[in-house]
Amino acid sequence: MFYQPGQVKAADDDAATIALWAWGFHRVVDFLSANPNLVDPKRIAVVGHSRNGKTALLAGAMDERIALVIPHQAGCGGTAPSRTKDPKAESVQRINTSFPHWFCGNFKKFNEHTDLLPFDQHCLVALCAPRPVLYSNAQEDQWANPSGQFELLRAASPVYALYGVEGLAADAKPEIGRLTKSRLGYFIRDGKHSMIRPDWEVFLEFADEYLK
Repeated sequence: MFYQPGQVKAADDDAATIALWAWGFHRVVDFLSANPNLVDPKRIAVVGHSRNGKTALLAGAMDERIALVIPHQAGCGGTAPSRTKDPKAESVQRINTSFPHWFCGNFKKFNEHTDLLPFDQHCLVALCAPRPVLYSNAQEDQWANPSGQFELLRAASPVYALYGVEGLAADAKPEIGRLTKSRLGYFIRDGKHSMIRPDWEVFLEFADEYLK
């Protein structure tokens, strides 16, 4: 649909599925913003789980009309670092092999050389500054690298400081079941890779803090 005349396959820098899904999120925001009788257009939040969590984060980073971003268990290519040596975490090579349509061709050039990446995923969450973002995880979902996600929030915090607001208000990962309610928020619960009622309760608590 987006190919140029004569183009028969995606170029290495063409947007792939995650980016196109995020584009779809933005079209929903267009509709909601044009219909203020449906929602308050200044209090739009975006939530997504797993691959849709990656999508939610990208959508939030690229559209300042989104007031609050909650990428849930988004992991590699989303909320987790690409430059990781954690053997329990999904790698760039693994995600590009299992889901080659999610990311552009240029990302695949770093499958075995993530140390050469010019940036990592903390730069993506930093693009959301100064808006609130909540990273939420589950203890048994080590594939999503919850510890690495916490470190990325720490790495993005200086950008929030440039706006005169606090980023992540914690020096260490919180205990299971306890929400870090700073503007860069973090939560981890017992359980596996899923989106369940306790997650939504935390999402709403975090939204109440910043969207009232």
